[in-house]
Amino acid sequence: MAATKVVDQSTVDLAGQRAGDVRRQRLSTRSRSVRIATQVLVAAAVLLAWQYLPQIGNLSEWRFLDPYFISSPELVYDSLVKLLLGRSGVPAVWPFLWPTFLASLIGLVIAMVAGGLFGLLLGSFEFAGAVFRPFVVALNAVPRIALIPIVVVLFGSGLASSIVVAFLVVFFVALFNAYEGARTVEVHVRHNARLLGASGWNIMWRVRFPYALAWTLSSLPVAVSFAIVSVVTGEILTGGAGMGLLITTATNASNTSMTFAVIIVLSVCALAMLRVADEFKRRVLHWWIQAE
Repeated sequence: MAATKVVDQSTVDLAGQRAGDVRRQRLSTRSRSVRIATQVLVAAAVLLAWQYLPQIGNLSEWRFLDPYFISSPELVYDSLVKLLLGRSGVPAVWPFLWPTFLASLIGLVIAMVAGGLFGLLLGSFEFAGAVFRPFVVALNAVPRIALIPIVVVLFGSGLASSIVVAFLVVFFVALFNAYEGARTVEVHVRHNARLLGASGWNIMWRVRFPYALAWTLSSLPVAVSFAIVSVVTGEILTGGAGMGLLITTATNASNTSMTFAVIIVLSVCALAMLRVADEFKRRVLHWWIQAE
């Protein structure tokens, strides 16, 4: 009889747990649907206001609502189609997008690896961290835009200079995150590793490295954005082939619609890179995410 009661109670508990899981799943689905619907409504409201507010009375006299300066969704869409298909004398965007994308990707990968390793070294060895950290902080305070002329003199105005500019920006993002990650390892964990005979290098690779890796990859979305922005900025300042050149050309021609179209293409490219970065982070750091 007692065994039967225990089984019945276990069955009830299991059923209650399943019911709770189903209820939470429904609430999560409903919350997601509400969130997406709200986002769509906000986007629609912004587009409608952008399209029709400048057409109301004297509102167009304001510079921020003057169609000459802000264009309109309809004109931007028309310019976007021309840009994607290369119509009406507008050059296709793809030959310009590729150098920007490639420079951002190469600079991002090199900077994340180099910055992560250097940050791991500084965070693992206190003496090295104490010696080099002031220099690293001072270098990080230098505006990277001010270094672009020097980079162009050394590497020219082509793909190499864009890669170097992206590297200079992203390197410090990866470095400081890896440094802080390596230092978050608790003291008793390091002491236990030493008691088990681990050397300083073993502790760095087997104990500190997973933390540094997690912190470094957690900064990947920010690093992707910084890489793209830095490359485009360099292209605008140097006239190098890429999306920056398209923005400069459209701006010089006072073609606001084309400028917005180029920005939309860049935004979509950045979102795609961010999506890939998030998926890469999820796969590499599955153990870290599960632990959280």
